[in-house]
Amino acid sequence: MRNNAKYVYSATTIVAVLSMLSIGLNAESLDHDDHRQQEAHLHGLVEMTLAIEGNTIELNLESPAANIVGFEHPASTREQHASVTRAKMILDMPQQLLTFIGTPCQSIAQEIDLSAVLKPAETHHKEEAHSEHQEHTDEGHEDHETHSEISARYRFHCTQGTKLTAINVLLFDLFPRIETVHAAWVTDSNQASAVLTAGSITINLEGR
Repeated sequence: MRNNAKYVYSATTIVAVLSMLSIGLNAESLDHDDHRQQEAHLHGLVEMTLAIEGNTIELNLESPAANIVGFEHPASTREQHASVTRAKMILDMPQQLLTFIGTPCQSIAQEIDLSAVLKPAETHHKEEAHSEHQEHTDEGHEDHETHSEISARYRFHCTQGTKLTAINVLLFDLFPRIETVHAAWVTDSNQASAVLTAGSITINLEGR
């Protein structure tokens, strides 16, 4: 079942996600904050956070738009619009993104945000009136200066959450520009993180 309604997280889940996002940060001094912010938007890198509580998994994905559609400005050409459409079709089918080991898990809600690569409706016709030359010039300028993100949120229900032992992340084949996934997760009793690549796609939850 798909649901585009706003997510309402439990207090426990909010605390869990905040704790998860802080993994590894305490070891760094405040002097490095500006440097970290500059490096936060890295092409090829996706940030994934998971909160696993009972039979429920809340999963967030954050990625530079370039990883997903190949550019970071509102789509203006036919090819760019096709790339956005393809990305939405893939992200709308979370069963293609992940496989769950140990117990079946079904998507019960999702929210995809592609607004960074979509033109505002009120300026659509005006933008289309631009000449091909001007469009090309603007495209190059935006691509150079704009840092745009694509995000996705999913909620899964697992048949027996305690039997979930691993999750395979299949993003690398679906979006070849993705090189690394930084995954961080919390469960009822643990928190951990891992760096995933095309050759190492598994989040291991055994012993959680």
